[in-house]
Amino acid sequence: MYLKNIFSAKILVIFVAFSFTNAKPYSTSQGRNAIIPTTIIAGVTVPNTPIVQAAQVYARAHSDNMTFNHVMRSWLFGSIIINSNETLHNTVDPEAYAVAAILHDLGWDDTGELISEDKRFEVDGAIAARNFIESTVANGTAAVHDWDEHRIQLVWDAIALHATPTISQYKQPLVSMTTAGVFTDLSGPDSDPTHTVTWEQYDRIKEEFPRLDVGPSVRKIICGFARTKPATTYDLRGQTLTESGVDTWMMPYGFRYVDGYAEEAKGHLAIDVANAALPN
Repeated sequence: MYLKNIFSAKILVIFVAFSFTNAKPYSTSQGRNAIIPTTIIAGVTVPNTPIVQAAQVYARAHSDNMTFNHVMRSWLFGSIIINSNETLHNTVDPEAYAVAAILHDLGWDDTGELISEDKRFEVDGAIAARNFIESTVANGTAAVHDWDEHRIQLVWDAIALHATPTISQYKQPLVSMTTAGVFTDLSGPDSDPTHTVTWEQYDRIKEEFPRLDVGPSVRKIICGFARTKPATTYDLRGQTLTESGVDTWMMPYGFRYVDGYAEEAKGHLAIDVANAALPN
């Protein structure tokens, strides 16, 4: 299985010089031209640069099996969409997209090292990804001139907004494609907003990276946040406004599965803020 192979290579991928047989030219948003090495995973052509391999190692070290498989599938589904669309293929930076997609759930870190007490998991993940990129530049895995602030910020935004499609769809293509890959994984090809991913591709990727009860597993993770840092699941600063009035997509997990959550949330919801608005 690919999962085991990448983990066993965790020391080598960062420091060993690779010889690649597949390569393609691309131009990033920075306007730099490069030949990027590629590989094929589950039938999908993806970047195979040192930082992309290091990102897989880092994700594996900070993810349980379900989460690692989820981020890998999300990356591959998004890559299918990008590779199949000429505009996206010529617009989205494949290396930065790979890093964002692979690291998008660092906020679910099963070691606990990357999880804060007071931030939404998406923000924890974005901060951890920024730190990861900066560390790879510092140790020479990635060239400093390849990762300016704009490129790093794109990765940060993609991760911070990956669970908020009502915002991410209006951001740069790299950001919106990160969300598209995630939601395609969660609900299958029918949820692919571009109608690109086929069920045959979905089944092939699922065979390589099994789903491992992703739905119940996500419930367990989010309920954990509802218990340990509930304010991050109804924080108005990160709200997603919907017709149902739910402040964030995580809130229903707390209401449905966590004892005492509804009482804890009182005074923090949009309705509470509106009712307490200052008078004329």
